[in-house]
Amino acid sequence: MNKLLLLCTAATIVAPTAALAQSTGSVDFEKDVIVVTGTRANNGVSGVVVPDSTKAKAVITQELIARQNPGQTILNTINLVPSVNFTNNDPYGGSGGNIRIRGFDGNRISLTFDGIPLNDSGNYAIFAGQQLDPEVIEEVNVNLGVTDVDSPTASAAGGTVNYRSLIPSKTPGVRVSGSIGDFGYHRIFGLLQTGTLTSFGTRAWVSGSYAKNDKFKGPGKIEKSQFNGKIYQPLGTAGDFIALAGHYNENRNNFYRNPSITDLRGTFGSTVVPATASPDAPIFVGDYNDTQQNALFAFENLAKCNRTVGGRGVQNDNGGTGPNGTLPADAAINGSTANNPANSSSCSNFYGVRINPSNTGNIRGSSRFTLAQGLVLTVDPSYQYVLANGGGSTAFNEFDAQLKGSATTSAGVDLNRDGDTLDRIRLLTPNNTNTHRFGLTSSLIWDIGHNHRVRVAYTYDRAKHRQTGEYGYLLADGRPFNNFGGRGEGPVLDAAGNILQQRDRTSIALLNQVAGQYVGWFMERKLRVEAGVRRPFFQRNLDQHCYTFASGSGFAYCTSQVLGATPIALPANGNYVVPANFVPALGAQVPTNAVYAPFKAKYKFGKLLPNVGATFKFTPEVSMFASYAKGFSAPRTDNLYRRPVVQVTPEETNAFDVGLRYTSRQVQAQVTLWDIGYKNRIVSSYDPDLGISLDRNVGRVKSKGVDASIAFKPIKQLSLLAIASYIDAKLQQNVEIGSVKGVAVQPALPVGTIYCAGAPTAIGQVVTTCAPTAGKRVTETPKLQYGGRIGLEFGPVSMGLQGKYVGKRFATDTNDVVSKGYATVDFDARVSAKPLGLEKTYFQFNVINITNRFYFGNISTQINAAGNPNFSIGSPRTFIGTLNVGF
Repeated sequence: MNKLLLLCTAATIVAPTAALAQSTGSVDFEKDVIVVTGTRANNGVSGVVVPDSTKAKAVITQELIARQNPGQTILNTINLVPSVNFTNNDPYGGSGGNIRIRGFDGNRISLTFDGIPLNDSGNYAIFAGQQLDPEVIEEVNVNLGVTDVDSPTASAAGGTVNYRSLIPSKTPGVRVSGSIGDFGYHRIFGLLQTGTLTSFGTRAWVSGSYAKNDKFKGPGKIEKSQFNGKIYQPLGTAGDFIALAGHYNENRNNFYRNPSITDLRGTFGSTVVPATASPDAPIFVGDYNDTQQNALFAFENLAKCNRTVGGRGVQNDNGGTGPNGTLPADAAINGSTANNPANSSSCSNFYGVRINPSNTGNIRGSSRFTLAQGLVLTVDPSYQYVLANGGGSTAFNEFDAQLKGSATTSAGVDLNRDGDTLDRIRLLTPNNTNTHRFGLTSSLIWDIGHNHRVRVAYTYDRAKHRQTGEYGYLLADGRPFNNFGGRGEGPVLDAAGNILQQRDRTSIALLNQVAGQYVGWFMERKLRVEAGVRRPFFQRNLDQHCYTFASGSGFAYCTSQVLGATPIALPANGNYVVPANFVPALGAQVPTNAVYAPFKAKYKFGKLLPNVGATFKFTPEVSMFASYAKGFSAPRTDNLYRRPVVQVTPEETNAFDVGLRYTSRQVQAQVTLWDIGYKNRIVSSYDPDLGISLDRNVGRVKSKGVDASIAFKPIKQLSLLAIASYIDAKLQQNVEIGSVKGVAVQPALPVGTIYCAGAPTAIGQVVTTCAPTAGKRVTETPKLQYGGRIGLEFGPVSMGLQGKYVGKRFATDTNDVVSKGYATVDFDARVSAKPLGLEKTYFQFNVINITNRFYFGNISTQINAAGNPNFSIGSPRTFIGTLNVGF
């Protein structure tokens, strides 16, 4: 849920060394961005800080973070930053969500935590529900459209979000909080600060939390456990230190079922959701009456999986006839036997298989060493672990060719152990990803006198991810025998004894990056000039272990059907293809039923990425800034596995910012004009000739806009915040989506399709077709957003009311589906026990979406309406109460 948060109590003083960047090197290099000069300090206003940076940045401190509902994902908090739009999948932040900054989606935004990259190393996805507990986050900062020079990422074409964990306190303390809320929500959090433990200044903290709630619609749970810790050892008196931190998080979630355009049409009829759409006559979604809203809240996954009892013969609820007849999809369900758990072949929307289990953890080191006067070395090593999947299930005929595998003359596989192979059985079919990731970020910083500073930086990031899709059995009630399918226990074997799975591959994502940066102060330090450059050397090593069947459904899966077959060379794509049913002519187009032989591939990407900027102080409060930065995003792993040879070039951006700031103890204000040019945007679309989805460059995107924010605290009892943004983000070229062959009487193209360069002029001539995307607005990007908050404080009682409006958003690249704009309003109140002598104890009350506004939050976008985009329903009104005890 989008919401705006602002603390209404007095401002917390931010230390002069507050972290405004992601790594220890960037923190130290930018230590003069927040300075104390005389009696004036740029401390921020009520948790909002506008740093005097050459880039457009925004910082939110723990003071503001603490006012959101406990356990909330940190990404929801930055909704108060202009041009940022985060849509939460549930009220408590445990079910994920989607972020966009200036029109860039989350896969193009770099997310870091204490300097380590959190984007998936394969597809750059951001998993919002797996973030650090908000109670132990010191601050979060957002770079709008640009990145730091030492960013350990190959995906930051659209800016960065960086947050840092707490530094252990010198004073011992304990904090315990418990929360309860709507939809069965309960959460407990504990934090222990050891204080200074030794004469050398060693100190540490450890924390843990557990949260669980029902989904706000439909059956299922959202469950999260997390443990964190950090030990900090100062070295000498020059600010040097060594720190080691650890983090472990488990999520066990059930997905919400989100209606698609087809579902909406089936629920409301074609008069509400037309059967056809075009940019001139789009489908509008999101504006529904109470009855229609109730129907959508009832549109959910099944609470139970009704089964029939297994036995010999055809197990088919709808009377199928076995191998020689036609079996309806999801027809039969089979019970358990002594040898194997029961397996359901219906209930594709049963909540028990709509799961999202994840185990994630990391170990993070950070250090600073003064080597000589003015010469500092920083070193930040890290290790990360991930095991996760997105659930899913598929029904199989026991005599299916995929189950027979290379044993083509066999009868199939008796999955339910009832003595025959005549049945249709549902299996868990997850896509598991297991990642081991090692990283290092290091900087050597040299202060050349009082007015010049330089640094050189090196970044190393190596992620080995094993992507498998071992099918697994289901229990008698339809739930998984193991959340990770056959990987966890009991893989399903085909008739030839091979593991039945969707994918089987090993990938290495390797980043080596060097960077340099200079900052200088001139004109009595009124003018600050920065210049930097980074050069990523990025490599993806791919190893596809299995034969891959490119099915007509658009998804390629592993198969043993052709083991032992002779590969046929096709020069058209430069690799081997094993035909499934026939051998194509040499040099012919790959057939839709082709099977790719196992292959290895290596791709290298890199670009010289300069950035420059300057700030000029007219007065101690008023300054102007300008910056330019080139961004880069290498293709994702899945893009490169679509076929043995893929021609996709990296995405690039050129970002320009110019703005004005006014910063004081009472006011934090900034307005920015920005322009971003985007080249080589990558999209996925279905190739009818190959029968699979492929990624291709579709050209340029042009974005420009205005960001503005002001935080104002006229008196101690009152704080105000206003934000606004205007974004004009448009595609510049049409998207190629297919091809047609010339015939005697050329039929009309489907609605929403045009010829890319003209219709065929001869029979047999093949020409490409396009979606008319040129000039269309970027999906899920509101043109207008604005919001604000008023905060009040009366002794031990403080409260605030905040709201945010998000304009209409397009769900398709052709702009033929439009989601209505919406506004949400939230409330928070806190009663402190300080008058009772308990300074760190309080009760907090939060209400999310206090007006109970119905709206669509996250959108799964497509090229056009025919792609069937779907929509997640925003959280309804939600009440949360929290008792926090500290001493």
